[in-house]
Amino acid sequence: MWCTVVAPALLKIDLRDEALKLERSLGMSRAKPGLASAWRKFELRAYRLDEHSPLIGSTVAAAEARLPEHRLFIHRIRRGERVLQAEPGTILAPGDVITISAPRQIIVELIGSRAEEVEDRELLDIPLISADVFLINAKLAGMNLQEASQQDWTHGLYLRSLSRGGQELPIAPGVVLQRGDLLRIVGPEPVVENAAKNIGVIVAPSNSIDFVVLGLAIFFGGVVGVLVSFPVGSIKIALSTSVGTLLAGLLVGHLRTLDPRFGRIPDGAISLMTSLGLAAFVGLTGIHAGPIFLSALRDSGISLLLGGMVVTLLPQIVGFCFGHFVLRMNPILLLGGLTGA
Repeated sequence: MWCTVVAPALLKIDLRDEALKLERSLGMSRAKPGLASAWRKFELRAYRLDEHSPLIGSTVAAAEARLPEHRLFIHRIRRGERVLQAEPGTILAPGDVITISAPRQIIVELIGSRAEEVEDRELLDIPLISADVFLINAKLAGMNLQEASQQDWTHGLYLRSLSRGGQELPIAPGVVLQRGDLLRIVGPEPVVENAAKNIGVIVAPSNSIDFVVLGLAIFFGGVVGVLVSFPVGSIKIALSTSVGTLLAGLLVGHLRTLDPRFGRIPDGAISLMTSLGLAAFVGLTGIHAGPIFLSALRDSGISLLLGGMVVTLLPQIVGFCFGHFVLRMNPILLLGGLTGA
């Protein structure tokens, strides 16, 4: 009620409109589940060079450099019956059929109207892969995307997405890379494998659970919960096994944001544990509190109910005021944080 009705009314915002506005500012878009766009961000096509083409007599490197502001690459050349790899020093000749990769807009607007497109399955049969790569290289951290794209090993490589701490970031030339970023790159297989070595390590999808990390986290969290205690006045308070395990889970989750290879658990398993754990928590809390609620209310009166409301709302109100007036947080992010709290 507080996060969905009262707080939005105080901020004078519509939750849906504000959420859509935040998504647009982050470059995010919504799609119905199960739908995929037929539009492709990057294209690989083949074109024949006639005798009037401005690329005739140019090297592959010089041809690619004609559009320095765009990521356009020549991968293969068909010359007669032969298929050649496009080396930087290879000189283009009339009749050559070249395979070009570039953003779709560049292909359509700058090349499609100037050259004859050719359907050549053998020439276009280039193995392409997509990989999630965890950024470890300290030399790359601190560079923006524009600087990183000028490295030699990025030739023929495209960045499809960039995420940091589980949050996807917009792809723009000025975005600065940081150690721990997860980059989804796409390109010819040898190019992607070489780029992965210069970025860090490939994070391969896995359906297995890292039971070693899971078991150790539960064990040591329980031990810490039992052993750690501290006095508050004349009262001695222990963390308990529940709190110790919770802290261990928070620690493992934080370490996973720094290295996705650590403590892997499939997303489906995490969703199941999250939903089931929350439902069990609410159910058990109700089972324990229900039988004594009426007797406690009869003994303490309405003050018990009002006191519970104050205890529940006070942290929300303090967090709301601090986040809005001091931190100047985006209202959707602020309310999301309060809901999680």
